[in-house]
Amino acid sequence: MRAAAAAMGAVHREAYRPDPERARTYDALYAEYLRLHDHFGRGQNDVLHRLRTIRTRAIQGPGATA
Repeated sequence: MRAAAAAMGAVHREAYRPDPERARTYDALYAEYLRLHDHFGRGQNDVLHRLRTIRTRAIQGPGATA
């Protein structure tokens, strides 16, 4: 295992310590993301499907019906 670690690079013994304030902000943003996903992506509103259709038609060019 040491040989593998030496071959891949230095081993750092530091520990990640999350910032509680940033974690609260991330949690709030993630909750909003979930609400948006559920609203736009799970059948309550078909805007994402319409946008995908518009994108597909734009990629396929004039006269596309997909």
